Amino acid sequence: MRTLLTLVVLVSALAACGHKGPPPGEKVPTPVRVRKVEERTALAGARYSGSVEPGTRVDLAFKVGGYVREIAMTKGAAGEARKVQEGDFVTKGTVLAVVRESDYEMRVSGANAAVTEALAAQKQVQLDFDRAQKLAATNAISKAELDTQGARLATANARVEGAKARIQEAQISLADCTLRAPIDGVVLKRPIEVGSLVAPGSVGFVIADTKTVKVVFGAPDRLVEKLKPGAELKVTFEAVPGERTATISRIAPSADLRSRVFEVEASLPNADGQLKVGLIGKLVVPEAALASSSLVLPLTAVLRSPRDPRGFSVFVLEGEAKVKMTDVKLGEVVGNGVIVSEGLAVGDRVVSMGATLLHDGDAVRVIPD
Repeated sequence: MRTLLTLVVLVSALAACGHKGPPPGEKVPTPVRVRKVEERTALAGARYSGSVEPGTRVDLAFKVGGYVREIAMTKGAAGEARKVQEGDFVTKGTVLAVVRESDYEMRVSGANAAVTEALAAQKQVQLDFDRAQKLAATNAISKAELDTQGARLATANARVEGAKARIQEAQISLADCTLRAPIDGVVLKRPIEVGSLVAPGSVGFVIADTKTVKVVFGAPDRLVEKLKPGAELKVTFEAVPGERTATISRIAPSADLRSRVFEVEASLPNADGQLKVGLIGKLVVPEAALASSSLVLPLTAVLRSPRDPRGFSVFVLEGEAKVKMTDVKLGEVVGNGVIVSEGLAVGDRVVSMGATLLHDGDAVRVIPD
């Protein structure tokens, strides 16, 4: 209520600035503008701009390094063969690019050879251990010598397991030479060409699932408290006809350190594919949810009541040329308006401009909007 009082005082002061009264004894109707009281269920709300982003985005990176040997091919608009590029749709599992495999095939061959060598050594050590066990049984060798042979066998077994593990690593690296699409989606970026040298972690493709998109915008702290996940917002796009409904899916828990606004994401379906990544959408964010019987007045119509220091009044037009001061009870301030809970009815005509110049019973001249 303190905020409302401040707003009313400010509006009244501004409206009164520069006013000069008529000559003494002369009574002329005061020019005013009036507004009919209407029942409203929602406000036009604040408008924000947001950017369209994909519902899911994957930066597809190479796990191994090397020269790009191949990039997936597709058919162009004229039926010609060409490489997959930005804007093309790819399905999950599609081979998008291949790094030259020869280096990794050599690693697999080397790992296989190492396993063969380790197995041969293990076999020989196993024979030596078996022989040592027989000799130890007849006390031909000491227990210490038998333990030494046992340690050699354990080492040989470990080397075999290590060599087999290196085969698996080499085979995985060889398989990782092939870059596959992890989802169905649209290619947003392809920063590689055949012959490009890539390192592990280099991004080869950026793929986005755009069957569902999100509009991302920044909300100030005064608004973010009123937003809740699951709330619906109306969105329009200059490049796409019609109005769409988005649902708030995420509200950042903290404000951006530079802009001091909270990032809000509102998701909406895009089955027709018309909403492209990067489009700018205009969202209407209601400043408040009004009850079904709420009446809203412009702030410029509200004055402090002369009968109650804590109350408020408006001037209601009676007939066509006279006003009556009416006390009202006010609710929440919403944008440039305020909710009226008592004192007025639908259809009442109240002075919206010029109220600060009036007294109860004054004659007025209504200026058309």
